[in-house]
Amino acid sequence: MRLAGIDWFIIVLYLAVTAGIGLMLSKRSQKSVDDYFVSGRSLPWWLAGMSMIASAFAIDTPLGITGLVAKDGISGVWYAWSFVLGGAGALGAFIFAPLLRRSRIITTAELIELRYDGRPAAFLRGFKGLYFGIFANAITLGWILKAVWTVAEVVLPEYDPDAVLLGILVFTGAYTALSGLWGIAVTDLLQFGIGSAGSLLLAVFALKRIGGIDALLIGLVQRFGEGRAESVLSFFPDTASPFFLTFLVFISLKWWGNPPPAITQRIIASKDERHASWATILFAAVAFGFNYWPMILAALVSLVIYPDLPMAESGYVLLIVDLFPKGLLGIMLASLLAAFMSTVDTHINFGAAYMVNDLYRRFLVKNASDKHYVRASQAGTILMLGLAVFVAYHLESVSSAWYYISTITAGYGILIVVRWFWWRVNAWAEIASLAVSGILSTFLAPGVAEALGYGAWFSTWEWSHRFLAVVFFTTAAWILVCFLTPPVHEAHLAAFCRKVKPFPAFWGPVVRTHPEIEWNPRFKRALFQWAFGALAVYLFCFGIGTILLKSLFGGVLLVTASVVTGGILLMTLKET
Repeated sequence: MRLAGIDWFIIVLYLAVTAGIGLMLSKRSQKSVDDYFVSGRSLPWWLAGMSMIASAFAIDTPLGITGLVAKDGISGVWYAWSFVLGGAGALGAFIFAPLLRRSRIITTAELIELRYDGRPAAFLRGFKGLYFGIFANAITLGWILKAVWTVAEVVLPEYDPDAVLLGILVFTGAYTALSGLWGIAVTDLLQFGIGSAGSLLLAVFALKRIGGIDALLIGLVQRFGEGRAESVLSFFPDTASPFFLTFLVFISLKWWGNPPPAITQRIIASKDERHASWATILFAAVAFGFNYWPMILAALVSLVIYPDLPMAESGYVLLIVDLFPKGLLGIMLASLLAAFMSTVDTHINFGAAYMVNDLYRRFLVKNASDKHYVRASQAGTILMLGLAVFVAYHLESVSSAWYYISTITAGYGILIVVRWFWWRVNAWAEIASLAVSGILSTFLAPGVAEALGYGAWFSTWEWSHRFLAVVFFTTAAWILVCFLTPPVHEAHLAAFCRKVKPFPAFWGPVVRTHPEIEWNPRFKRALFQWAFGALAVYLFCFGIGTILLKSLFGGVLLVTASVVTGGILLMTLKET
C-alpha cells in the first residue's frame, strides 16, 4: 500500500520533534559518563517511571503478544504477567530499588566488584559486560529489529525492508549517541504517548470492524468451538491444558531476578530511593496492568479475521493495513516507530554502558578524561546497533526468541536475588551459575540437540521441562560451589553493607563484628509492600480485562479492590 501525504507528514513531524529533543539535551548529557548513562542520578519518579514504560513498550511487544495469544490464549500472556512478582514489578520496587539506588553503580556488572572481591570478581564483571551488555542485549535488540521487518513487509511492501530498517536505525542511533539517557528519558514521554494512542486506536478499530465484543466472542466460538474459545478467553489455563505446567513455572520460578537492565538504569538514575521505588511500581501498574489489553483485543480479533496466516504475529500488522484510513494510518505508524525507538535507544545506551564502564574503562583505558569516555560511549552505541542487526537475521520469530532468552539464565535469577541477602554467596558461585545455565540451556535447545544428534532424547520435552531442568542443575551447582570455595573477605562484605544497607538476617558474621553498620531493619514491611504491590497490580490488570471481555460489574469490583489495596500500600510508603 502507498502512504498518503498526510501520513508522511505525521511521521516526519514526529521524527523532527524527536530529533529536536535529542539535540536540545545533547550538551547536558555529555558532561560525564554519569550524565550520559544515568542522567546525573537526578530523574524524578514520574519521568523515570514513564521512561521505563516506554522502553518496555517495543514494536515487537504487540507481535509477541499476538503470538502468545494465538498459541495459548490470553493465559499465554502470563509469560509477561508473571514479572509483576519479580524484579520488573513489586520485588524490584520494594526490595531492590532502594538497594540498587544506594549502590550508586552505573551497570549491574559494576555491582559485581562492589559485592565480591579478587580476581574472580574482576573476571565476572568483564564476563557480565560481554554476556549481558552485548550478547543477551544483542538478542533482545535482534528480535525488536525483526519486528520492524515484519511490519515493513506488510505495511510498506513497495519499499525494501532492509532500507526502511537502515533509515530508522541511522536516525535512532544518531539522536541516542548525542543525547544519552537525558534525551532518551524525555523523548520516551513523547514516544509513550504516541505509542499508547496507536495501540488503543487499533483495538478500537479492530472491535468496530468485527462488530463489538459480542461479535468477537461469537467469532472465536465459530473458529475454535465453544470449549476451545472459552479457554482462549480464560485469564488462567485449565489444569488439563499442556500450557498449565508452563504457567506454574512462570509464577513460581521465571520471575526471580533483579530488575532488568533498562529498569535498573532508571532506578539508578532516580533522584533518591523513594523516587526509585515509586518509579518502579508506576511502571508495573501501567506496563503489566493496562498496556497489554489493547494488544490482546487486537490479537483476538486477528485470530478471527485472519484464521489461515502461517505466522499469527503478522495478523496484528494486517489489522493496521486493513483498518486505518489516511491520516490515522500515519499516527499508527508513528506510534510503531515510537515503540521501536523508545526501546532501541534504551538498549543501545545501556549496552554501551556495559562496554565502556565494565570493559573499556575497567580493563583497557583506565585513566582517561570524561570527554574521552563519553566519546567511547557514543562509539559503543553505534557498535551495539551493528551487532543487533546481525542477530536479527538469525531469529525465526519474536515469541520464540522471548522463550529462548528466558531459558539461558534459568536458575541464575535465584542466585542474584539471594546474593543481596546471604553473605556466603561469592563470585565463584555466580560464575558457576552462569556457566551451567548458559551451557545446559544451549545443549537442551531443540535446534542444537537435533544438530548434534541427540534430539530424540528430548523430543517430548516442552519449554517448561527444559526450564525446570536448567533451574535444578544450576541451583544445585551454585549452592555446592558456595561451600567448596572461600567466602568473600569480611572487610569487603562490610564495605558493601555500609553502602547498600541490606537486610541483616543472613549476614551473620558481618552483623556480629560490625554493629556500626546502618542495616535496614524493615524486612517484614518490605515483604508486605511486595505482596500488596503485586496484588494491587493483578487486581487492576484482571479488573480491566473483566470489564473489557466479561462483566462490567465484576471488573469494577476488581478495580475498586485494586484501588483500596494500592491505598494501603501508599500509606506504608509514606512512613519513614
